[in-house]
Amino acid sequence: MSPRVSVLMAVHNAEKYLPEAINSILSQTFTDFEFLIVDDGSTDRSPEIINRYRDPRIKVVRNPDNLGLTRSLNRGLDLAGGEYIARMDSDDISLPERLARQVAYMDANPRVGACGTWAKDVDSQGAVIGVRETPVGTDLEREYWRPSPLIHPSAVIRRGHLGPLRYDERLRYAQDFDLWFRIRGEHKLGNVASHLLLYRVHPESITFAKREDQLRATYDIFRERLGLDEIDFDEYEALINGSVKLSPLRRVRAMRKLARAIRQPYRVYLRDDISYARRWLKNLMLRKLSK
Repeated sequence: MSPRVSVLMAVHNAEKYLPEAINSILSQTFTDFEFLIVDDGSTDRSPEIINRYRDPRIKVVRNPDNLGLTRSLNRGLDLAGGEYIARMDSDDISLPERLARQVAYMDANPRVGACGTWAKDVDSQGAVIGVRETPVGTDLEREYWRPSPLIHPSAVIRRGHLGPLRYDERLRYAQDFDLWFRIRGEHKLGNVASHLLLYRVHPESITFAKREDQLRATYDIFRERLGLDEIDFDEYEALINGSVKLSPLRRVRAMRKLARAIRQPYRVYLRDDISYARRWLKNLMLRKLSK
């Protein structure tokens, strides 16, 4: 019989954190899963570490060469047999209740095509240095276009809703952001409001090292998927509250364009625009005082 969950993890030269990542999946309270590990041409001790495990749920796929994360994940998606596909990264840690909580959530919400969880950021030593709390409920419905509406390594995808959709191999960054956009074209997204993942932040991670490239990539995807060529990058930064470079009036105009594109009434974003205006005024006053 097929397992209920296929846990999918791509590995490339991840020996430092790999045992913790694997052990965290094998220690889940929910046990009806297969664990697909795609070794993407590792040249360190990663293959040796993987081979130490004798758990029959582990299924190892080895790429003859380094294909990259996106192609490796797509290979895993093609092989997954579970009703749900749970993403996992080779440097993160899933807390014991993660799969149980997400399976229960997906079972209770059949219209949801993919769900994530909240996470705690940890450093290279495992110390907690921050939290990631993505929107839930109606907030997620109106803010799905923001970067990382679902934390990628916390995601669980309903395989039946995924169908032929795969990560876009043309993209170098933000492939998950693009996939969430396309899944949401037909289905809902969701988040479990609990910190069920320890998200590793270290100098080698893409999130840490390629922050600006990631943001530029999400902007390109946002513009293409919504057909909003008239919103420039500065306006996009203001829309996601990552910048206060724009005047509040210009941000309001950009937000109105966005609301029309995603068929939402502008009034649901009015509070965000007021908050932005306050931050913009505060920033303006600070700059004047510093002169």
